[in-house]
Amino acid sequence: MAESDERKVVIEERSEGVGMVTLCRPGALNAMDTATYGEVTAALRRIEADPEVRVGIVTGAGGRAFSAGADLKEMHSRAPDEGPWAPWSAERWDLGLTISKPLIAAIDGYAVAGGLELALFCDIRLATPGSQFGAPEVKWNLLHGFGALRLPAVVGLGNAMRLLLSGEFIDAEEALRIGLVNELVEPEELMPTARELAATIGSRAADAVAMTKELALRGLGAPLEQSMRLYHSYMAALEGSKEQLERTGGFAGGDGQMDA
Repeated sequence: MAESDERKVVIEERSEGVGMVTLCRPGALNAMDTATYGEVTAALRRIEADPEVRVGIVTGAGGRAFSAGADLKEMHSRAPDEGPWAPWSAERWDLGLTISKPLIAAIDGYAVAGGLELALFCDIRLATPGSQFGAPEVKWNLLHGFGALRLPAVVGLGNAMRLLLSGEFIDAEEALRIGLVNELVEPEELMPTARELAATIGSRAADAVAMTKELALRGLGAPLEQSMRLYHSYMAALEGSKEQLERTGGFAGGDGQMDA
């Protein structure tokens, strides 16, 4: 780590088509204060804007936590008259910001509260066997917010309700069983596995990947007719494109072969 990076709470790297966002407050289990939420959002926005980056990976430093969530000492200790109330805004990742590029969460340790929400903001979640997950906000008379909206679609309503209403943690095996994580890998294999998956996704057609992600997310709970209209509009945008013709050219030979 460069000397200039030691003072940062978020380390950002971009190479070989992959944008890496690392929460770097290991002494605080990578808890996120207001500034960190802003830095994570800014890093994700740069990944979205960089044409060379195809996939993002989000992780936490230190080996003890992906993120323990919001820094409660900083975020929930303000006096009631400190600053005016502000309406909902999509400017921050946990307040409705959308990223079209695929995001992979590489989780080693605790992913709880806001840390679980950050994992849920990602599209694919890889975790180590020792990781733990939970939404303990009800213990503190707080709301799990973004996670409560996303979790039922990921693990089903019953599993989501158990996590959200009990505030209990679950281990990695249970997280895998209910579909909260896609795969468990040993700590030393976590980043190589995430990078290999990122490379696979990054090798696919970027427009089709982004449109497929949006179709999947927008289709959750939407009427079929509305989703199909979006599908047809996207297909029209792709149909006959140079990249589509290049990638489907092999079918013209009639050999019926497809790659893995």
